[in-house]
Amino acid sequence: MIMSMTGFGTSTLSIPVKDTVLYMTLSLKTLNSRFFESTCKLPYALTELETIVLKIFKAKLFRGTLYFSVHVHNPSILKGGVTPSLNMINQYLAAIETIKKHTHVEGTIALHDLITLPSIFEIPEEMLPKNAIELILQEIDKLIQLVIASRQQEGQSLQNDLEQRVHTMNELMSHIEPRAQKVLIEKKQTISATFAAMPYQEASENREQHILMLYGQLDKIDIHEEIFRFKTHLAHFEKVIHNADQEKGKKLDFILQEMFREINTMNAKCSDSQISEYAISLKVELEKAREQVQNIV
Repeated sequence: MIMSMTGFGTSTLSIPVKDTVLYMTLSLKTLNSRFFESTCKLPYALTELETIVLKIFKAKLFRGTLYFSVHVHNPSILKGGVTPSLNMINQYLAAIETIKKHTHVEGTIALHDLITLPSIFEIPEEMLPKNAIELILQEIDKLIQLVIASRQQEGQSLQNDLEQRVHTMNELMSHIEPRAQKVLIEKKQTISATFAAMPYQEASENREQHILMLYGQLDKIDIHEEIFRFKTHLAHFEKVIHNADQEKGKKLDFILQEMFREINTMNAKCSDSQISEYAISLKVELEKAREQVQNIV
């Protein structure tokens, strides 16, 4: 089954912490990209999780641009007790003494003067306990499953579209193949008629040259090898769509490139208006298929 790189999931989590409850919302969004890229926005208490969750995302989501964020609704729970910053206070007092010494300004410092200064108090943010981390990791795994389900739903739409493209291209090839054979026969008849219309003496003298010319011109317009290769690529493309591999976007893209190459060669070799018309329609289908493939994992 095809899986899109586009997916979204969100969940809420309640974690018992310090005789109260910590509430947080987790959200995960993925978009199409050539490689795996990620952006994580985590509160300080969860920074140690970033490396771990990125490995989990990489292993289960494979490819795409990923945006993961955790929003804590009551972050004050994660704050420690208020403590004085003794180092900062001492620096303030030393600076005040320096001012008094150099300016000869008299005066004393009272408590109310100190507590109005910035950074006098510290409120450290604490890390979450181990059991809370485990709960978050479990919730992240559930969130990944939501995103995968979203990707699969979008992937089914992509698969339906690509199956229709394959069907249309098979129909177009069913018109190109007999037309190519007919063009080849008509060209052979034209060359043979030209050769037959020559005077006997001239035809005899130049028989070998004209035979080489006949095969040379026929080879230039013969596109049966290109048709065979295109049909082989198309069958392979359809097979990859339905195989069990979870990562198939790049492989499908490479197959499409080969199909483009074959159809361009067909169009260049055979200057037939009907085949050119079919070839243009095939290019349109290939381009539409390529647009869809860009969003497949």
